[in-house]
Amino acid sequence: MLVGDELYIATRRYLIDYGMRHLNGLGADHICKVCIQNGGSCCRSCSHLVDGAGCQNRNTSCTSWLCGYLKLLFYKAGLIKDWHTFWDEVPGIDFRQDFTPPLVKMTTHLEVSMMRELGEALANDLKLKLSRDKDNIDFIVLASDLDELIDEIEFAGNSDISTPLIKRLNYLIKDFHEFQQAIKNIELHNRGEKTTPV
Repeated sequence: MLVGDELYIATRRYLIDYGMRHLNGLGADHICKVCIQNGGSCCRSCSHLVDGAGCQNRNTSCTSWLCGYLKLLFYKAGLIKDWHTFWDEVPGIDFRQDFTPPLVKMTTHLEVSMMRELGEALANDLKLKLSRDKDNIDFIVLASDLDELIDEIEFAGNSDISTPLIKRLNYLIKDFHEFQQAIKNIELHNRGEKTTPV
């Protein structure tokens, strides 16, 4: 959730670290591990990636960027608009590199959400999907489909166009049972109700 609208100064390093805390608060690291192990890594062929050592130069661009699976995570958590609003204020973001200055003037601030169970549940569903598939091609294609579809849903907003797009999204993730249950549990918790085991 976005909080406050007063001007503050943030360092480039702080923005990257803060973005990582927010991603990890949603359990994005669980999803990234599945992708990396199954050939879907968005970092593949990046010059900052060292085999066996990982990223050597994380920047604002790759911190702010969401793949299709991470977009699904943020969308279903109700945080995707806030995420984009926050990073839209950060100057100098470019493909796999940034020209972000050392100090940045900001007005938006994201409250770090602690819903790691969402990312873990989605990662478990992705592992199950991969275990059923003959190869990882459907896994990679689905990430791309989700990426485009969620962009279309966000662009459509509350218009009538969004209804069939949301139905299509729900169809694409119909087999993600653990993820959908985690979303329901969080919704119940947010309403102050007790969750019941499935």
